[in-house]
Parts: sequence; C-alpha cells; structure tokens
Amino acid sequence: MLLQKGFIEEVSGDHIRLYHCINGRRTGIRTFYSHGAKELNDYILGRMAKHLRLSRAQFDALIDCTLGMEAYIEILKGLGEI
Repeated sequence: MLLQKGFIEEVSGDHIRLYHCINGRRTGIRTFYSHGAKELNDYILGRMAKHLRLSRAQFDALIDCTLGMEAYIEILKGLGEI
C-alpha cells in the first residue's frame, strides 16, 4: 500500500527499502524490512511507523487507506520533515 502513497521500492541485499517521493524527488523519509520476512509482526510495523514519522495508529490508517497521500504529506510538513 505504501507504493500507492508516493513511495518507491528498491530491493538491495536482504532488505526491501521504501523511499517516500514527491514529484519524483526523495523526501528523506524511508523505511525497510527484511526480504525474507514471511510476516510483518507488530514490532516490525511499529518500527516502520517510527521511520515514517507516524504513530502506530496513523501508520495503520495509512496502510488501510483511510489516511491518504495528501494527508500524510501534511503530517510530514507539520512535523517539519519536508
């Protein structure tokens, strides 16, 4: 779902890296997970939320598509991240 929210995916070594982009330019917001992960558990999802500068509830909303790309960008702007 993150690919629909302005993220691009790069596979490198043992990890899948996701970089947030606006108009084709990376914003500096990024996360990753293991290429071999069969399931993303609560710990990994919590770490991903932290990487994306979101609370776990906001991250869940982003994944569930109740938090859209524009709203996510506004959160990042409000935090001074972009």
